[in-house]
Amino acid sequence: MNKYFRTMTPSALILSALMTTLMASQVNANELELSINEEFIDLRFTSAYEQDFAGEFAFMHSDSNDLTADQVSYRFFTSDSDTGLQLGAKAFWLDVESEGGFGIGLGLGFTRSLSEKMDIGFQLHYAPDIITGGDFDNVLEYDLRLNYQMVENGSFFIGYRNIEADNGTVDIDVYEDPYFGLKFEF
Repeated sequence: MNKYFRTMTPSALILSALMTTLMASQVNANELELSINEEFIDLRFTSAYEQDFAGEFAFMHSDSNDLTADQVSYRFFTSDSDTGLQLGAKAFWLDVESEGGFGIGLGLGFTRSLSEKMDIGFQLHYAPDIITGGDFDNVLEYDLRLNYQMVENGSFFIGYRNIEADNGTVDIDVYEDPYFGLKFEF
């Protein structure tokens, strides 16, 4: 119990500071997304900045593979509107059962339009040992998504996400399943 309390105090402090800072910047969110399945929920707020830059604050909770996990993250990225390529970084705090870690995942992605109302997107973030701390040596996350615009400012999407964390002994499959969700644009 004493070990858990010692890890909880710094993590609660870091999480509170991160959420306070990032929530203030997300008051003017341009997009709101909610993704779910039986064992997973993910809530994201995205704000477009100037010159093709954007920021995304996200909270994820999963009860998958007999593991309970929570992740708080902020992704800062730039996007090329002509090619659909994205380049960015994702600062995160990941808590899996009794292990927790933080880091900055380097990210690459793309979005391609399939029709006027449908697009496909892929995101990949990798945080190597040198920029990962806590109980994890590295963290890999990827997400493939098909998006369909149902109304002018609302979309339905289905996707597949995989989050893996390496604690130096074993690769932990935090989440690896399909999901669906709604996206609203303001």
